[in-house]
Amino acid sequence: MTIAMCYLTREGVVFGADSTASTAGSGFHYYNHNQKLFELGADSTFGALTWGMGGLPEISHRTLLANLGDDLRMNRPASVQEAATRWATAFFAAYDASAIVSACRTLHTKTAHDAAIAPNPGMRTQEEEAAYQLLKEGLIVGFCIAGFAPPDRTPHAFEVSFEPLAAPGAPVEIPLGEYRFWGAPNMIARLINGFDWAIRDGILNSGKWAGTSAELDAILFDRFLAHHVLPIRDAVDFVHACIYSTIKALKFSNFSQICGGPIEIATITTDRQFRWVRHKPWDAALTEGDRYEAAQR
Repeated sequence: MTIAMCYLTREGVVFGADSTASTAGSGFHYYNHNQKLFELGADSTFGALTWGMGGLPEISHRTLLANLGDDLRMNRPASVQEAATRWATAFFAAYDASAIVSACRTLHTKTAHDAAIAPNPGMRTQEEEAAYQLLKEGLIVGFCIAGFAPPDRTPHAFEVSFEPLAAPGAPVEIPLGEYRFWGAPNMIARLINGFDWAIRDGILNSGKWAGTSAELDAILFDRFLAHHVLPIRDAVDFVHACIYSTIKALKFSNFSQICGGPIEIATITTDRQFRWVRHKPWDAALTEGDRYEAAQR
């Protein structure tokens, strides 16, 4: 799982993400030095952020995004939207051809497992049902492609997501001056809004709310923390604070610690190309214990 964030300002775009990746086996296993934030090419004005499924068995996000970077360098896009559309097309080709996505779709053609019905070829077995439920959720993946396309230096950001049982969607633009959270956004939604959407829907569906959804929203958003469009360095601070708060909230909760590891942040400003603000070195996993030991001395 992930906490990923994009903030689009007049001065540019700020990306941020944690570094935790999980694999399923006999329970979940977590790795804390994964990369979810990428520059698209070298000396580029485009960046990419990912959340959800960490990669396809046949090819990594890193390789596919590197291929996109090559394409953007050799065939300069006229807009950020064009770059995002190229990515959506290229990624879906790999996603659609993946054996694991195909396996999920094959299981979907069968009826749900029912212990009260005699086993038959058209029904998922108990093991297949468990695998199907895991794949159906685990294969959801999203990306944010952002930056600017010279000679136009106006920053833009687009998000696009993929699910194994849904047709591919077109990239959706993020409005200027807004920010987005993906992966595990509940902590920040509660902090900024005072609630998350599951709480709102729970109230509406409880049978105890007698008003309309609009009336409930009027009450909830009355406590919303209004947000001004920030200068780029304060936007960096905001992105870091949101990711750090989510990591700590999950650490001290009774939920699985699905976010963690080093926080990575990058920016593309209208006067500069992609720059890392905070980027873990290649020996980050090696020196993790060294830092702990040094702190004890």
